[in-house]
Amino acid sequence: MKKFILPIAIGLVLSACSKDEEETTVSEESPALTDCTEGTYCFQRDGESTVDYSGQTARLNQLEEMTNYMKTGNTPGVQLEAAKLLEMFSNNDGAGSSHFSASANVPGKQLKDKCFLPKHAFYETWINIIATISGDETPGSNGQAGVVVSINDPSKAYLFDENGFEPTQLIEKGLMGDVFYYQAMSTYIDGTEAGIYNNTDIVDGKNYTEAEHKFDEAFGYFGIPVDFPANSEGVRFHGKYCNGRNNALGTNAIMDDFIAARAAITNGTEVLEHTDDVRTKWHLTVAGTAVHYLISAKNNMDDPAIKCHALSEAYAFISNLLHNRSDLALTPAQVQEALDLLGNNYYETTEEQIDDCTAFLVDNTLIELTDLPNL
Repeated sequence: MKKFILPIAIGLVLSACSKDEEETTVSEESPALTDCTEGTYCFQRDGESTVDYSGQTARLNQLEEMTNYMKTGNTPGVQLEAAKLLEMFSNNDGAGSSHFSASANVPGKQLKDKCFLPKHAFYETWINIIATISGDETPGSNGQAGVVVSINDPSKAYLFDENGFEPTQLIEKGLMGDVFYYQAMSTYIDGTEAGIYNNTDIVDGKNYTEAEHKFDEAFGYFGIPVDFPANSEGVRFHGKYCNGRNNALGTNAIMDDFIAARAAITNGTEVLEHTDDVRTKWHLTVAGTAVHYLISAKNNMDDPAIKCHALSEAYAFISNLLHNRSDLALTPAQVQEALDLLGNNYYETTEEQIDDCTAFLVDNTLIELTDLPNL
């Protein structure tokens, strides 16, 4: 166990989360490169690309559009519809939803059927909550659901329940973990490491083997362009937070690990070392971002909007830590213990509670005490 002493300097390092980590813009899939250059996620066979993660791109687009719709509820008087959000969650049971743009309305692709099954009820509950508490023009406060405007930055306003939980963050950041991270770790990378995918035969009508394609799907869930980190335009979801944590944790090197793992699959060489590095840096991205938001909340104790927003983000990223190999994940009991440390009313969460939760993460993840000032 690592001894934890919270540095005094932490309180001076980080203010409210940066604008670029809050914005959500629907992105198209990065175009395949015509020439594979060093340092890019580009693989070809007979002069044609072997990379395809279009299904993951569709799901990332679906979550972005769900989030953009939920954020309209940050304006007092705007009523959200639970039925619309539930249909977006399942993409109309996979049949395609009129609530999506063409880039997200892909029949057969949905978030719900790829979501960690024990969490389905969690998301459906919070979808109903956000619809219920939206539309009222009464300002939110401790004990009163509603929109709360930041004291220090009036351009920021968030919709909270009566206990300071922000449904938009619980849903968006939660699904990042319970769909994208979960599927990448527990399906595609687990399967790659176990060698269960066919890497001998080309899939009928395609230009890739099953093993190549399954690993590409893991890469697709990370949310980065094929020439990241040289190009960070359009990074989203975990890719965005990876870029944000890079100065403290060196997380952008995950691109080298993705490329090395994919090359090993194509070449039929040992892949475990590289997938282990992918797992580790993805874990650091999630754990580091959870701590980042805890620090942000502590730095904004006088601003309920920013404090509760940051704690809601922290809640979701802590919950994400459930998904990875056992030595890189929290158990369900540990996740609950960390969340319990923050209390059940974020308006009333104290600095001591935030410190205790931060200490717990330092003790139980790969985040080190020395990382905190730069997170």
